[in-house]
Amino acid sequence: MTKKISEEEFDPRKHVKEFKRKCNSCGKIWHSLASREKEIQKSMASDSFSQMAFCCNPGAQLQAKRNREASEGELDKLRKCPECKSGNYKEETLIYEKK
Repeated sequence: MTKKISEEEFDPRKHVKEFKRKCNSCGKIWHSLASREKEIQKSMASDSFSQMAFCCNPGAQLQAKRNREASEGELDKLRKCPECKSGNYKEETLIYEKK
């Protein structure tokens, strides 16, 4: 039996954190890596900054906006039921030791 690892003990060098989600509409269970969601959120923040930084360059600003929208879509896919596309779910955080 493996030891349950708490949020306080979590070390990204030694552990993997994921979200286990269960759809309240259809009962489907799916998992999403916390590191992937964090990566997407960082990208979205960077794209927002780029949009402001390139205020005088409409082409760059438009590309930054497209990148942000793509990231939002990707994050949305991870947070919606793959079966029925509902955003109504229960979430549990699971932390494992890396193998």
